[in-house]
Amino acid sequence: MMKNLKLGIRNFFELTRAYSLLMSVAPWFLTLSWAQINYVLYRDVILTFIGVICVHLGTNLLDDYIDVTKELKRGKALNEIDFGAINNKARLILNGTYTLGNVTRIIAILYAIAILIGIYYTITVGFSIPVIIALSGVLCLLYPYATKFYSGEIIVGLIFGPLLMSGTYLALCGFLPSKILIMSISVGLLTAALLHTHAIMDWEYDCSVGKNTFCRLFKTKENAILALKVIVWLAYINVILFATIGTLDKYTLYVLITLPIAIELFKSIKDYILIKDVKFIPRFWMGPMEDWDAICKSGMAFFMYRFYLARNLAFLFCIIAGFTGYLR
Repeated sequence: MMKNLKLGIRNFFELTRAYSLLMSVAPWFLTLSWAQINYVLYRDVILTFIGVICVHLGTNLLDDYIDVTKELKRGKALNEIDFGAINNKARLILNGTYTLGNVTRIIAILYAIAILIGIYYTITVGFSIPVIIALSGVLCLLYPYATKFYSGEIIVGLIFGPLLMSGTYLALCGFLPSKILIMSISVGLLTAALLHTHAIMDWEYDCSVGKNTFCRLFKTKENAILALKVIVWLAYINVILFATIGTLDKYTLYVLITLPIAIELFKSIKDYILIKDVKFIPRFWMGPMEDWDAICKSGMAFFMYRFYLARNLAFLFCIIAGFTGYLR
């Protein structure tokens, strides 16, 4: 029985791409840390954490569900669907471990939990909460059509940056300071940078199926990499500017510790175009790269190395910024 339970949990984590939770938990941690001076209740810590996780996992699964159903509508069978470089995307749906009916029910449950938590905070905090929920909901509904307008990365950046952090702080404290809005812009930019990196690496597949990611606006991979650099630098410039004028605390500048990861990402993503046979050597300062040996054996190191760099850049940026909340 325990073996089946462990398998079920492992499958659920893979199905919902729970490895990406760092991208929502980190902004939540940053927000919680900056709110700690207001004596946040443990109840609110737990509820906001559950709400963030449910929205994130539900959105991940909805994204896979939409991509699979699009391929089915094109006349492909489940075992004929191929998502290019992301060869593990929706694997448990494609191999029949989970039916589309199962997936629909799981999405409904995850979003229902998040909605119930939102209703609770609407009652206890006020109608600023449903406004944020409504904005997030509209963006989630628009997301399936984002490829028509090259805006998927922008939508996700807004949801997991400004909207997530604003909603969390309001739920925890009942008000919203300018410092959270400012920092959420940088977090949103780095979240968008992760998706932009992903899209650069999946350029050929997206072109073949007509998927209009934000990076395809730039016509070539070289231009898309330049845009990636601009997005990341804007995230740092935003912090430097507002820390200099005093809107953000001077300790916030500790996020500059993550600059080497950004530079390695720029260098490595350029190699993705110019050099096909390179050796990937994770370093401790790059952040966690879990299951690396298994990834190398599967032949996915070329993809996951850059993905981990982009993910860890946003993750460690948030964690370091969060810890500065305890230095004031």
